[in-house]
Parts: sequence; structure tokens; C-alpha cells
Amino acid sequence: MPERKNQHYVPEHYLRAWADNEITNALPLSKGESFPEHISSICSRNYFYGDPPVVEAELQHIDGYHANPVSELRGKDNLTDLSPQQIKLLLSFITTQRSRTKATKEDIRAGEDFLRDAIKDDFEHDRYEDLITWDPELTPEERVDTMVDASLLGTHHYVIGLGIFGYHAIKDLEAVMLCNLTDQEFIISDSPIVFDNPCYKPNYGIVAGLGNRGLQIFCPISPDQLLLLYDPQIYNLKSNHKQQVLIKSQEIVNQFNQTQFHNAENTVLFHNSTEDYIQDLHSQIDDVRRRQQITMPMETEEMGKAEVQKAPPYQLPKISPDIPGINTAEGFKYTKERPTSEPWEGRNLVRRMFNEAKAPDAGLIYTIRVFGEHLGLTS
Repeated sequence: MPERKNQHYVPEHYLRAWADNEITNALPLSKGESFPEHISSICSRNYFYGDPPVVEAELQHIDGYHANPVSELRGKDNLTDLSPQQIKLLLSFITTQRSRTKATKEDIRAGEDFLRDAIKDDFEHDRYEDLITWDPELTPEERVDTMVDASLLGTHHYVIGLGIFGYHAIKDLEAVMLCNLTDQEFIISDSPIVFDNPCYKPNYGIVAGLGNRGLQIFCPISPDQLLLLYDPQIYNLKSNHKQQVLIKSQEIVNQFNQTQFHNAENTVLFHNSTEDYIQDLHSQIDDVRRRQQITMPMETEEMGKAEVQKAPPYQLPKISPDIPGINTAEGFKYTKERPTSEPWEGRNLVRRMFNEAKAPDAGLIYTIRVFGEHLGLTS
């Protein structure tokens, strides 16, 4: 296989906690039973970030940065031991992972029809004249296809860039580690970062953004650990001096595992759960999974916006896990941006870097390198 042809949208360092000798168990949602799979071939696609694989090569640096705090947590359970740099890396891992998945890429492709019409109009008015040298063997339709694919990939590159600096939007959230003391593991999926908003989702929609008031984020760290981020203005959560909450009820573990079935694009992954247990959760998927079609804005790499009809993958689950020791504050009005969130810090920086780079792949590479410099990871 050519070097870097197989490109992961969930990194191997993350999958490894649910594997023995690099082998995990996978249940495709469209099939009836699970099977063992090597982590090198799961949650990946050929040239997912483009060919030639220049972006993939640079993303490996991001994976290396992000692996550090995740590995630390797997070894200690203790959030209070993380340095400020490691906390930023951990938050960046969460927002980057959410932005890079196949689910996100397919979500972007939901705007393909709008984009195709715009590109056809550009061709009809010769707006690409003298800007592109085309292979004379390409038909007009093939040229449109080439431009559409490049634009959609470029949009994904931009969204990943926003994810890398997304820690600015969630650094105001409080964090606790849910420590699983039951015999049933936390499982994951090919879209493992789950958003919830139990306080406001009954009245304010089915999709939550990074800056929304009332946000909760679930990030499994290992079969025995799940990182919970939450809005401290809305939720009060009792934890011990190590920022841990002990989970002694398998039913609560089941609820978190159901949210992975909700969030999954195609596949659920597990380590030592029984086939009967996974099949039982699969049989209940309609109780938790939400895929409602709505109208949403799509932002392109040229920073333009379009309204598209789609069923976004990252909708809020129909259920909310019964987190022990949590209380909800009353009297706070819902806002799209928490007063303590600073999403513009990352957005403005990424927009500037993509504008300066002129091309989306170069913009993402530039973003990764600046990220390393900002956090003191490169000289």
C-alpha cells in the first residue's frame, strides 16, 4: 500500500484502549453481528484527507500532540495532574476529533447540490478562465466534478482547522472523570465525541454548538474512564479531590453506551463486552438515536454560507445519562454562546491562516504548525 494512503478519521492512539494486540471488536450498524478488526483498518479510508497525502502527513503531528494527555489520563485517572498545556491539548483533541470524522465529511457533502449549481454557473460565465489549466481529455461534467470534490474537501480541511483551535470555545467548561467501577465497559463508535444539552434540548433544538449554554460533552478515554465536560453555570456536580465521579451502576454505563449508538455514523467498537450485550443495545437504538432533517447553514472554505436541508449527524440524543451527583440550576435563559466561551479566538485565527495560505490544504498545514508554536510544542 502506498505510504499514508490509509488515513484514519479516529486515530489509532485513541482506538488502542479498546484493543488487544491491536485487535478491536466492531459492530457495523447495518449488519447483524460483530467481528474482530485490526485498528489499522478501522475508522479509516483511502486518501480521506486528500491525494497526495500532504495533509495526512501533517495530521500525524496533531495525533502525536493529542496522544500525550490521553495517555496520561489512561495511566492515572487524575485530571488535576495535567499541566495547562496538556489541558489545552486534551480539549483540542475533543474538538478536532469531532470535526475530522466521516460523519462530518458526509455532513459537508449534504451541500453538494448547491455547490454544484454554483460551480456550473461559474463555468458558464468563464470565471475560471486563465485560473486553471485543465486536462484536455476531461469533459465539462468531469471538470465540474473535480471542482466540487476539491471544494468539499477544502471545506472539511477548514472545519478540521476550526477543531484544532476549538479549545478556545470549551475551555470554560468544567471537567470530571467518570470512573467506571462496574463489570461493563464504556464502548465507543466511529464518532466517539457526544454532545448533550439536557437542560435546554426540550425547547431549543436538536443540535448543540461548542458555545451553547447548558452544553455537556462525553468523551470516553478508556473502557473504564469517560471524560465529562459541562457548563458550570448550569450544572453543579459533586466530585472528589481528584475531579473524579465514581460510577457504580451498570445502568448508567448502559446509558452512556447508548449515546455511542446514537452518535455512530456506521460502526460501534468495543473491547470485552459480550455479543449479547452489544446486540441488546443495538436493538434499542431507536430509543436513543436521533436523525431529524432540518435546515442548517453550511460554511465553505471561501468563508461563504449556504442554507441546506440535511439530517446532521451530531444531533442531541433522545436520552440523557443519569449522571450521579449532578444538579441543574434554574433561572438561566438559553443563549447560543455562553458568556464565558470564546469561540471567536480560534475562528478568527483559523480564518486568517486559511486566507493567508490561499489553498485549503496549505491552510490546514499552516494551522497545524501554528498550533504547535502557540502551545510551545515546536521550536
